[in-house]
Amino acid sequence: MENINGIAKICKLFLTNKFTDLSDIAKSYTRVSKNYDKVFLKEMHKYNEEMLRELTLKYATGNLDEDINILDLACGTGFNSRFLNNNFSKVKFTLVDISKGMLNEAKVNCNFNANFIEKDMLSFLKSSSENSFDIVVCAWAIKYQNPKKIIKEVSRVLKKNGYFAVIVNLKSTLPEVRKIYPSLVLKSYRNVDKIMKELPNPISENSFIKWFVKNEFYKQKVKSGEHIFEFNTSEELTTFVTSTGALAGFDSMVNMEVNKVKDNMIDLFNSNGIKTITHKYVWGVFKNDK
Repeated sequence: MENINGIAKICKLFLTNKFTDLSDIAKSYTRVSKNYDKVFLKEMHKYNEEMLRELTLKYATGNLDEDINILDLACGTGFNSRFLNNNFSKVKFTLVDISKGMLNEAKVNCNFNANFIEKDMLSFLKSSSENSFDIVVCAWAIKYQNPKKIIKEVSRVLKKNGYFAVIVNLKSTLPEVRKIYPSLVLKSYRNVDKIMKELPNPISENSFIKWFVKNEFYKQKVKSGEHIFEFNTSEELTTFVTSTGALAGFDSMVNMEVNKVKDNMIDLFNSNGIKTITHKYVWGVFKNDK
């Protein structure tokens, strides 16, 4: 009976267009902003750094003495900008994020020449002039809006021969959460008031590359991989996935701040023998040739 009631409620929400939106994403990241660096980036920063080192290497050829204008889209806590600030000398940064909490963390962390703007990625890009930036970086966030529209706008605001660096999860990421999530929704349907649509993560490295080459970008380097987090208990695992932004949006569909919902997730991880979380990702550095 519980499953039937849950399915009925989900169908009703779908038919009445009760979907999560960007404001829910913003709230999710504001909620985890204080712990984001020490919980998620504590281990995942190495992949940001791989991408940023490649970006620095490619851009540095003949450009180090020039003034550089860098846009950090969905900047989070400012990790990418801090890294780049340590590798370039004459830089002006623009850090954009829809989450007030994340942007506040970035303001604390980035004590250099920077503008901080609370806005979603597409709105900011559409309000920006052509040929405004030398470098654009977007880490773990391009999937929260239409990636192809973002890439098209980035091509417009980037100068010719500018660089765009992106890291994002693949569609097959978090298989452990995907395994238990439908059951979690049905068990917790009383706490479901919105539906989260599937995020447009790339299916593969090749599909990721195609996003860019169709918008006059040349691939410089692309790399995919996975990172496995291991936990001693299901309680630790549940705390991790609800404290990192991994469920951003989905934690608005099923309110993960409700203890009963967390208990249901713990039980489902336990009953399925799940003690790991797998992040599958791809990053790329692309050169604009419009």
